[in-house]
Amino acid sequence: MIKSISFLLFFFVDFFYVTQSCDGNHGVVEQDWEFRNIQQSDVYDPYRYVNIPYLIPYYYPTSSSIQTSDNYEARTPSASKLGFSNPFKHLQQTPKNEVIEDAAENRFFGKLSLASSLLSNTGLFQNMFGNNAAIGGSHHGLKPFSKVSKWLPSSNNLDLSNVLSKFDTCTAASQEEGICVPGVACSFFGGRPSGSCDVKNVCCINAVTSCGSTITLNNTYWQSPTTLPSSCSLTIKLDQTLLEQGQEIAQIRLDFMSFSIGQPNADGNCATDVFRVSGAENLVPEICGDNAGQHMYLDVPSTGMGMTSSSSREINLSFQLGAQSSASRMWNIKVSMLAAGSKYLAPQDCLQYYTSPTGRVRSFNWQDVGGTATRQLNNQNYNICFRTELINRQRANEMCLSVCPVKNGGDAFLLTTPTAATNPAAIAANAQAARDAAKLAAAQTALNSAQSALTTAQTTLTTAQNAVTAATPANMAELLAAVATAQSNLKLAQNNLVTAQNALLDAGIDATPEQAQAVIDARAAVTAAQTALTAAQAAANPPELVAAQSAFVTAQSSFNSAQSTFNSAQSSFNAAQSAFAASSSAAAAANAAASFSSSSGTTFTTTTTTFGRQEPPVDEKAGEVTYAICLYDYLLIDGGRDANNAVADRYCGNQMNPATGGSNSVQVCSPIKPFRITYHTDGTEGAVAAGTNILPATADTANTGFCLDFQER
Repeated sequence: MIKSISFLLFFFVDFFYVTQSCDGNHGVVEQDWEFRNIQQSDVYDPYRYVNIPYLIPYYYPTSSSIQTSDNYEARTPSASKLGFSNPFKHLQQTPKNEVIEDAAENRFFGKLSLASSLLSNTGLFQNMFGNNAAIGGSHHGLKPFSKVSKWLPSSNNLDLSNVLSKFDTCTAASQEEGICVPGVACSFFGGRPSGSCDVKNVCCINAVTSCGSTITLNNTYWQSPTTLPSSCSLTIKLDQTLLEQGQEIAQIRLDFMSFSIGQPNADGNCATDVFRVSGAENLVPEICGDNAGQHMYLDVPSTGMGMTSSSSREINLSFQLGAQSSASRMWNIKVSMLAAGSKYLAPQDCLQYYTSPTGRVRSFNWQDVGGTATRQLNNQNYNICFRTELINRQRANEMCLSVCPVKNGGDAFLLTTPTAATNPAAIAANAQAARDAAKLAAAQTALNSAQSALTTAQTTLTTAQNAVTAATPANMAELLAAVATAQSNLKLAQNNLVTAQNALLDAGIDATPEQAQAVIDARAAVTAAQTALTAAQAAANPPELVAAQSAFVTAQSSFNSAQSTFNSAQSSFNAAQSAFAASSSAAAAANAAASFSSSSGTTFTTTTTTFGRQEPPVDEKAGEVTYAICLYDYLLIDGGRDANNAVADRYCGNQMNPATGGSNSVQVCSPIKPFRITYHTDGTEGAVAAGTNILPATADTANTGFCLDFQER
């Protein structure tokens, strides 16, 4: 059986290479699988010729005058401004004038010895059939090629470590990345050839579609299996002794080509589905939801730190999938291995690393979708770093961030749901409304008091009126008629007296005694008439009636005063009611706007901020409350400032604005290099109660995270 397999392999390898030997170009020495002049820092270049929108190719400036990068970051010059060399030009060919005469004659046996070495001297097929199986869910103890070399010629000096340790990155027409190897090697690896990457080799795409597998190859895709178990994991084995890992691997980059599992619950926790990374030196948050287009850099434990066990050099990726999720789960994760010393390593403590002058950065699970579901994930605490680029031949001196545009009802920035309790405009409006409400209440009290006094006066007046009625004689009409008659008689007597007196005066010395007597009689008549009138009036106004009328007059006066007071109170109440209606409407609008405003800083003290005074009055200090705002969930932009140089480091709320309570997002720029932002969320979306050394915070609702466009300039 083994001999038959070996014979078939021998025939296939020989046929593959003999057909190549017939290309007619005998003036060029075969490169015998190896790339002689590849620099070590280029071996694991996972981004060469990448066309993925959120990545850019790396190029090398030909001019030695370009500044080299510092220890923290590399830079990408603008290709339109500088000349660049082809990264593959250092893969040299032997000149035609150095042709070895007997090269063609030695090809046949050289290929046989190559096949023998591939089958017996390398770890290539041990990765397929041994304990390092890279493809498939189970490991085989079968090693069918371990003794093939007995039937094949061998070469004592053939160095195959160069062939396998320098698998170069290639990009297929499908935009998938693979490794550049001979077609026979791709077939033996179980890979899928996708076009050629140079004269002799194919771009081999490697994919794992099972759970529990272990991989050792660069640019391997881990794709979700058709049937998903409750737990699915992948182990990335890193071992420098493996021929496919000829150099120490310092970092793993994960590119989520597709990634969709269950969403977090309302509290922001990945309670049903979750993706975890273990074994990395840097902190990697648990994530869930939709993360296509995102990436992560994983720092690999160094072998120079006393970590010699195989477990210390394994990175584990795992999905835990709950039974209750209705999500359509799928993933396709590209695993890229970055060698120590590579120019493309992310800076230390950077979970994400962007290497272009412009682009877009999103928090995990951010999507441009409407609705009120929570998309912000809890327990996120990582740095997002940006390589400093050359802009017009000069190193960028600032990075600017703006919220990205949305088209489908999503929210581009919502961290820590803003509330009226921490919004200056809303607090001021609410305070004014509260003051107007107090005035209205006082006016209402005054009006009620005036109304009560008026009611009392009205009752007193009515009582007095009733007393007057009761004291009035029953024959008041006759008595009044008698008074009227007496008044008429008195007037007549007075007129007669005047007539008699005038006649006496006119007579002068000629007056008669009769005329004098007439005057005396007229005076007596007046006196009698006056007496009769007084008696008639006394009869019409008995003492009890006079007293009742006096009480009535007093009651009327009190009533009039109460009426005036009530009218004044009513006017004050109307004014207070109008003022309260206006201020309460303004407060309602401010409260509504507060939920879409910005926040910055870490704390917010209501009284001091509301009234704009450094030292508020004592009566206002009593209501002073300090809240945590951008203390638990926030985006840290060190040195961030707007166009007016308003500065803030921490940003949260519903708008990215250094001014607390800002009603719109603005561009925020930072001159601090290296360019970096930090994203932090705590473990809950609920309210935080005040406690010892704990500031209270209001509850969050439907936080989404952030989506920002960045630009270096």
